Amino acid sequence: MALTSYTALKAEIENWAHRSNITTDTVDTFIDLAEAEFNVRLRTVDQETVDELVCNTRFTSLPSDFLEMRLVEFQDSTLSNVSYATPEYLTKLRAKHTAGNPVAYSIRGTTIELVPSPGADDPDLDGFGEDVSPFEAGEVTLIITYWAKVAALSDSNTTNWLLTNHPNMYLYECLRQLSIYIKDDAGMTRYATLLQGYYDAMQRQDRRKRWGGGLRIRVA
Repeated sequence: MALTSYTALKAEIENWAHRSNITTDTVDTFIDLAEAEFNVRLRTVDQETVDELVCNTRFTSLPSDFLEMRLVEFQDSTLSNVSYATPEYLTKLRAKHTAGNPVAYSIRGTTIELVPSPGADDPDLDGFGEDVSPFEAGEVTLIITYWAKVAALSDSNTTNWLLTNHPNMYLYECLRQLSIYIKDDAGMTRYATLLQGYYDAMQRQDRRKRWGGGLRIRVA
């Protein structure tokens, strides 16, 4: 059976389990746990997502599938990078930058924090040259590149890039979860070893995708 869908994966897990007491709900749990493991360990080109994030307050919610930031850019007359800063250093920057374009960001929980805060009065925007009403609320649009979660499989989302390109990863991780469930130490070791080989291979493949043309040194 080709592992191209959520239904096919569940059937194959039940087939490989060789156990009559593994229920459909239990198999669903194995898949959920496998995806949680993937989201911790995988950071690949296939997960990279580019999105626009409109910010009009100090804290703006990140996308629901956000795992980790790769790049934050701001489009003004030119496209410029917004640098990462720790929350502690962002506090120091906030005292120096009270208005204007974003100069730094940090991640606070499930939000991105910008300095200066969007939405605050900006004299250059309201045209009065000083902080007087009427205020014009600033709004900043960021271009963010981030690693996204592996989209969870379900009856309504029957496949994703990982199942399509690496069905063995799904199958073996689910069988590792099964081995943990039934306290099969040999199975846990066997599938963990197989998976580590695939994780290493995926990292090598990811480097080839990202740097397929090779690195070139420019000589002045």
